[in-house]
Amino acid sequence: MICPNDGTEMHPVRIVAHYGQPIVVDQCEHCGGIWFDRSELFQARQGEAERIELLDANALGTPSLAESSKLLCPRDRTAMRHFTDSHFPQDIILVRCFSCYGIWLNRGMFTQYQRFRHDRMQPKAMSTEDTALEQSITQLVASHQSGQASRTIERLARFLSTPLNGYASPSPSYSHGRSLPEHSFSAGLNILMVVLRMLILRH
Repeated sequence: MICPNDGTEMHPVRIVAHYGQPIVVDQCEHCGGIWFDRSELFQARQGEAERIELLDANALGTPSLAESSKLLCPRDRTAMRHFTDSHFPQDIILVRCFSCYGIWLNRGMFTQYQRFRHDRMQPKAMSTEDTALEQSITQLVASHQSGQASRTIERLARFLSTPLNGYASPSPSYSHGRSLPEHSFSAGLNILMVVLRMLILRH
């Protein structure tokens, strides 16, 4: 397979997918770029980028730029195009073949992408507003469980009268699961519905 960046022969490199399945990508020894067939980039297990891009650690410190303005797909020789995606860091250069849907990454950008993905997947600390929301819900549940119906109603009225901007609203989450604020917000609404139903049934 010919490197789209400098025209030299690429060599196959074996990496591991999320569930231990092998993936064979093609890497250029000269420029360090890597070709991923369809979906291979997203299937690669975390940490595989740093393992195979350590071939030249000094050079990998600075991601390379494409040497050719017109890159041809190494799979079917179709002219590839640059594209952007919100699931990648803004400064990464993405080149895709819109015929076979393979992706070409210049040297160092596989590592950059995996580090970005790792950071996005880390749980975020709860904000002060989210903590306050959780405490209010806990107090409501405790009041109800103690049998203090009037106190529960009083707390519930005070809670519901709090402006919505008093708590953090759910934020858009990454494609893999909801964010912590969204979990807290959704859980709060569910608990409130349960408490309300219980109060209605008891009266």
